[in-house]
Parts: sequence; structure tokens; C-alpha cells
Amino acid sequence: MNLINWIINILIAILAAFSTLCWGNVIKEVGAPNFTLRFLLTLVLNKYYIMAMASALMASMIRYSVLKEMGVLLGGFFLSLSTVAIILTSIFILGEKITPRSWMGIALIMIGIILVGRQ
Repeated sequence: MNLINWIINILIAILAAFSTLCWGNVIKEVGAPNFTLRFLLTLVLNKYYIMAMASALMASMIRYSVLKEMGVLLGGFFLSLSTVAIILTSIFILGEKITPRSWMGIALIMIGIILVGRQ
């Protein structure tokens, strides 16, 4: 795996983490969902919602190119780095709690990415 693939996947992980951070702010500002017109307008016009959707769209477009170049199996596994970025953002920025089992999962994902990335 070349340096460009690593950089692209790190960029996707950063976009995923940014999207998670934006969603956390959407929830704080907009509150619990209820499917009224007022709620939907408040949601769609919220700046964090717009940023979350834009960053998710950019990440998806880049993710598509990675999957096309690397293949679904290898690319999908390598894109697991986004999951780690989302979890770490949730913990350290949004203040969510994590269990030892989740930490083990993060470690396994990271080990797998490193092993697959060396092929």
C-alpha cells in the first residue's frame, strides 16, 4: 500500500470524525427528534447539520474511489480507520463513555489495518 492510499484513508477518517463532531452539536442544538415541520426545518437549516452532511458526502465520494482502486474487500477493511476516528472523537471531544471491550475492538481494528497495509 503506497503513501497516497494512507493519506487518502486518513483524510476519510478525519472527515468521518468531523462529521461525528458536527452530529454531536446538532443533537445539542436541535434536541430530540420529532417529526414536525418545525423540527425538520430547524434541523435542515442548522449549520452543524449542513456541515455534517457535507463532510459525509465528501467522505463517501473519496471512499468510493478507494473501493474502486483497492477493491471492496481490501478497501473496506482499510476504511475501518474511519470507525476508529469516530469512536475517538466521540470519547475525547463529545465526552461519551467507552468500555474495555470497545477499546479492545479499536486495538484489533488498528492491528488489522497495519497488517493489511503492509501487504
